[in-house]
This record gives sequence, structure tokens and C-alpha cells, in this order.
Amino acid sequence: MKVQQLTDVTCFHCGDPCVDDHRVHQGKDFCCQGCAVVYDLLNEAGLCDYYILEKQPGVKQRASIDEQRTELFDLEEVRERLVEFSEQGITRVRFNVPQMHCSSCIWLLENLHRIDKGILRSRVSFADKQLAVTFREEALSLAALVKLLRRIGYGPQLTNASAVDDRSGVPRMLYVRLGVAGFVFGNTMMLSFPEYLGADNEAGLKMGFQWLIVLFSFPVVFFLSTDFFRSAWAGIRSRTVNIDQPIALGIVALWTRSLWDVIMGVGPGYFDSLAGLLFFLLVGRWYQAHTYRALRFDRALEDFLPLVVIRKREEVEEPVKVNVLVPGDRIIVRDQELVPVDAILREGTAHIDNSFITGEPLAVRKNVGDTIKAGGRQRGAVIELEVVRAFGESRLKKLWAEQAAVGERPAMPRMIDNVARRFTVAVLLISLGAGLYWWGKDPAQVWPVVTAVLIVACPCALALSMPFAYGHTIRLMGKRGLFLRDAEVVERMAHADTVVFDKTGTLTAREAHEVEWKGERLSDHNASLVRSMARSSVHPLSAVVHHHLKQELRRTSDVHDMAGQGVMGLVDDHVVRLGSAVFCASQERPRVSGEAHVYVNIDGQPLGHFIVRKRARSGIAAAMAQLRNTQRTALLTGDAQVDDGLRALFAGADMRAACSPADKTRYIKEQQELGHRVVMVGDGLNDAGALGQSDVGITVTETSAALTPASDAILDAEAIASLPHFLLMARRARRIVVASLCISLCYNITGVSLAVAGHMTPLIAAILMPLSSVSVVGFVTLAVWWGAMRDRSSSVPGAIAVR
Repeated sequence: MKVQQLTDVTCFHCGDPCVDDHRVHQGKDFCCQGCAVVYDLLNEAGLCDYYILEKQPGVKQRASIDEQRTELFDLEEVRERLVEFSEQGITRVRFNVPQMHCSSCIWLLENLHRIDKGILRSRVSFADKQLAVTFREEALSLAALVKLLRRIGYGPQLTNASAVDDRSGVPRMLYVRLGVAGFVFGNTMMLSFPEYLGADNEAGLKMGFQWLIVLFSFPVVFFLSTDFFRSAWAGIRSRTVNIDQPIALGIVALWTRSLWDVIMGVGPGYFDSLAGLLFFLLVGRWYQAHTYRALRFDRALEDFLPLVVIRKREEVEEPVKVNVLVPGDRIIVRDQELVPVDAILREGTAHIDNSFITGEPLAVRKNVGDTIKAGGRQRGAVIELEVVRAFGESRLKKLWAEQAAVGERPAMPRMIDNVARRFTVAVLLISLGAGLYWWGKDPAQVWPVVTAVLIVACPCALALSMPFAYGHTIRLMGKRGLFLRDAEVVERMAHADTVVFDKTGTLTAREAHEVEWKGERLSDHNASLVRSMARSSVHPLSAVVHHHLKQELRRTSDVHDMAGQGVMGLVDDHVVRLGSAVFCASQERPRVSGEAHVYVNIDGQPLGHFIVRKRARSGIAAAMAQLRNTQRTALLTGDAQVDDGLRALFAGADMRAACSPADKTRYIKEQQELGHRVVMVGDGLNDAGALGQSDVGITVTETSAALTPASDAILDAEAIASLPHFLLMARRARRIVVASLCISLCYNITGVSLAVAGHMTPLIAAILMPLSSVSVVGFVTLAVWWGAMRDRSSSVPGAIAVR
């Protein structure tokens, strides 16, 4: 590596000019030793695709007060703020990383495991500028992880909470700037009255006021405008175009022209317009920040998340929604079920699979008195837990959101960015053309016209329309029983043309219409063994058997739920199997339409089977009639045959019986290869593969087992009859987005035309800029609300709103 003379080239890593410390390394230019070291680090890890995604995407290493104080991260109070989970040497932390700014940052930060083998996985929440990292502390300490992030230019920030107002989500400095802008704008207007009133006989007063106004303009440019200048400069550094560049250019043009007029005595300039411009621009920024805060539905939607858990009070077990749990409640968690809240183990031996949290599938043994974090999945017998934190304080929903496909980012933000980028280029070209035109016609109008064009043409409304429409739709769906992972799911639902249903636990109700035992007499002792094993399973048929039998419960252990086969385990040292005939080594018995069989085997001896006659959920018939008008439908079931009742409901649809979980996944893939967009509706037990393969996987829930990485949405079992309505809402949301984009386009065409013609001042342009966002958001809100009100007057029979 060698040091060369000063050049005008830019750094290959960060894009800064290579000035005093210009270095050439491996044929590439770097501005400092730090950038060259980061390049070597990424090159050794095979991560140079980082530079392909964006030009010069890197963040330059900056010295900070805390740079050498990594011992801070060994303090318990600091660890408590950062560490979300720490067990068996595996730790999960969440950092605030304000330096991330583009897709390259996301890609690099989600590939940290390729830089250091001690890192298991990392996930980015770009909207919050947060990074969650799971790592092995025996191989990489927390302080060493922070050092690594600092080396690659993404040093975490410890002090973050105080910068944002907790209630509104708006940065507090924005409120300060708004206050200063209002003060300066008001005083500038007041000092401009002599000019407005034409008081030529008070020339000295006018001149004094003009220089006072010039004095007021300095905080306008050098304090109120700094965010616009920083954003514009960041875009220039990375050789990208953003919406703040024309605004920054307009501010500089207006201020320099006004300053020149006052110095040369030509006129008073446009300082009043400049002060008003910044005031209304900051009002627009406040409104946009407040609006985006409204799109963060995590806290609000936790109240609607339709997860159900078994709460135990004395000897009574009752299903309740997780949002009603309070510290001190006792809950029952069965095999394959998620622990929905932070809790303490009070009864049984737990084997907790924390892969939902850490990505590591190895089960960890927990004994009575141990703490179990929300997101762990029980593998084995029933356990009893005591709640220590309410569901609203857990991170279960955030964990679920992070299970989106690794490396895939929603196409929606990229599309918006591309639209805004091209729009900004067009605005810059139009302003240049308008300036040249007015230079030849009336030079005094050049700067007002150019500034008005740069300010009035704003793609903010374009950027707000899509997330706001889908955000409102998510909220309404959540209130009615369908909880979506993110706004991208709405877009995929709108494009769906095929709906595929699982049968058991999805279309059929959990409560049985009738249960009958066939086989040798089932003694109370054996019935007790069967009931205890059925209680340990989350399968709907197991739940039916458990509620049908009334014998005492016994202690279970070594429980294993086999997808598509059955459940087995030890009950008081007896090996008990429940499930299919093959799984229980029984002879398959003929069944009539509408029946399901649950076979029983105790200590290797087949005893017989339960005949369970199920009924379809309320409103399914009406829902299927509506779906047939707009969608292709299909039914997949693991039963040997399709019931006559369901066969009538799915008349003309594709129906397949005796499907294994692999068969269901294969069917979904075949439909996608034919060009169909598929929505899969299942219970999340035997159809996780199909849910993951589908374009939209919807899990129908009556238990906490429904929250699986494979599902894009969770549907309350009582609201399944509303599925046609949910699909209609998604299609309507997309139409609203298209309409709002048309409104934004009409506004921009009209505004730019008036500005180019010289009929709009920069101040009016600044007022119209936030009004355009208000109009689009108002239209989207009213359109979604009106559609919801119209739907309420003609709601689907049997649909139930979840409150």
C-alpha cells in the first residue's frame, strides 16, 4: 500500500474526496487507511458484492468519544439495554445504527456472519435504523462485536431514546426547528411591512430593516436548512439523486440572490419568501414524520393479534387471547406451541427450541424455576408457566416479522425510490429549462421561477400514498381478525388469483359434532393415558379427544408430534400413540363421509379408534360462494376421502385427498409454475411447507402454535368466513393507491406548469408542498374508511369482528 500525491478522485469505499491521505490499494483509490482496511475486511470475507449493489456505499470511519471505551459494554446496565436474549452462550442484541442509508448497507449488515464465524445471524429494521445480531459469546464478546461494527463504519449508537418524542415519534430537534422557523418567519414578515406599504420616505428605516432581515436569514440557512443540505450532500457523495437536492438548491439560489440584491442595493430580495419557505417545509417534514409514525402498527396491532393460549385458574383451563394475560397468570404450553410471553417454568420439564429467536434449532432443557423468553417453542410434554411480562412488552411480533425470507427485501420501497429518483431528475431538468427561458425573457424572474419549480414539485405524496393505503388496510384487517406480517403482504394478496384450503383445523370447527369409540373397552386407566397424551398435542383432532374424555390427567414426558402422522410419548411409563392407522400399527377401518379417525396404541397394542364427526365452521358456505366468483379454489386434505359436505362446497374446484405435507407443497409449486398467484390457508401444523411456498400463507389460529416463520398472516378462526372480504380489501387498497398516484401526478403537473409560467412564488410553492401530502393522505384515509363503512353495511354472514 503506498501514499500518493493529492488528486481529485473519490474514495472507492465511501465516496469522499481523496485529499491529504490518498492511498491506492489493489488498483483502487481510498481516502484514508480506515477505508482501505474496511475494503480488505470485506474482500477477505467475500463480501465485495457490497460495492456492486450501490456505487461507493460505504460509511467512513469516524472518531467518537466512545471509540476506545468498549469496556462500557461489559457494564450490566449497558447489557440490559442492548441484550434481548442470552442463554447457553448464545446472545441476541439490538443496536441503533443511524449510518445505514441504502440497500448495500442492509446487505452488508445482514451478512455479518460471513465476516466473523461467531455471528449466527443479523437482521435489519431499516425504518427504525436498528440491527439485531445473534452471536456466540464464547467466540465473540459484545465489546468485540461493537469493535467489528465500528471497523466497517456502522458503530452502534447508545443514546437514542431521548431524540424522539415517545408519543408522536417525531424527532424533538424538529420541534425546535419549527419553533425557530415560526419566530424568524413572523419577525421577517413584520420587518418587511415598510416594503409592503411602500414607505419610500423612510429610506433609513427600510435599509435598517433590510439588514435585520439579512441577519435573521442566517439561522434560516445555517440551522433550519441543515437537514436538507446533509441529505443532498449524502446523495452527491453516493452519486444518487434524492428529493432533498432540488430543495437544497432552491434554498441556496433564493438566499444568494436575495443577499446579492441587498448588498448591491437592487432590492429587498426574497428573504420573507425564504423564511416562509423553510417554515412550511418543516411543517411538511413534521407531518411526514407524524404520518410515518402512524404507519408503525406494532404497538396498536398487538391488541388484535389473534393468538390464543390456555390459561389455568385453579383446576380450570380456559382458552384466552394472549393480550389479556397479566403477570402472575398460569398458562399451559403444549408440544410445538410457542411461549407467547416471558415466563417462569412452574411445572414440568421444558425443552425449549429458541430457533425463532436465535436461528439455532437445538432445544435447551429448562427446569422448574427457570425463565423462558417469549418466542421459545416447547418440544415435548405439557408445561405450566407463570407469566412475568404482559404480551405488549414481549418482542414476539417483531421476531415474527424478522422471519421474512432471508436476503429478500420488499419490492415496494425500491419501486417508490425509483419513481422518486426519476421524478427528481425530471424536476432538475425542467427547472434548468425554465431558468434558461426566463433568462432571455425577464432575468429578474429567473430565481423566483427556478426556486418555485424546485420546491413545488415534490414526490413526497407519491411516497406516502402506497404505505399509507396499505397501512390503513392492515389496521382494518387487524381489527377484523386478520393480522398481516407487513404491508407487502397486502400487495401480494391483491394479485392473488387462487386460494388453496387445508381441511382439518381450517375449514372444520375445533369442537366435534360427535365422538364415538370403536374397539375393545377403554378402561378408565387407559382413557386417562389417552387424554393426557391428547392434551400434549396441538392437532385439532387431539383437542377433540382431550375434551371428550373426562378422566384425570397424568404426567407426560418425551412427547413427539409427527407431522401428518400423530403424537407419541410416555404417560406414567406407558408408551402411548395417537394418530393415523399406520402410525399406531392398526388396521385401517372404512370411514363414511364426514368422519375422521384417531387410532390409539398403548405399549405397542392397538386398542381401537375414535370416530370424530366434524362440522364446517360458521359462514364457510357463504364465503365459498363468494370466492368462486373471483378466485380459483382448491381443497387439500390428509384424509383418505373428501367429505360430501365439503365436496358440495368445492364443486368445480380441484380437490385432492390423502395429501402428505410434501404433497401440499408440491401442489402449490405446480400452480405457481402455471402462472398463478396462490394464497394458502392452513392451520400451520401439517402444512408449514405449503404456507412457505405460497405467495401468501395464512394460518388459521386457535392456539399459539399458529405463529410460524412460514406464515405471512394469522387469521382468527372466528373470522375465516370473512376471507373473501379480506381479499376484496386488498384489491381495493391497490386501486386506491393507483388513484392516489394519479392525484399526485395531476398536482405536480399543475404546480410545475404554473411555476414555469411565472404564476407562483416560492412561498406559495412551499405552502402547496405539504398540502399535497395532506391531500393524498386525506384521500387515502377517506377512501379506505368509506370502503370499510360500505362493507360493514353488507358484511359477510357469519363474520365476526375481533375487538
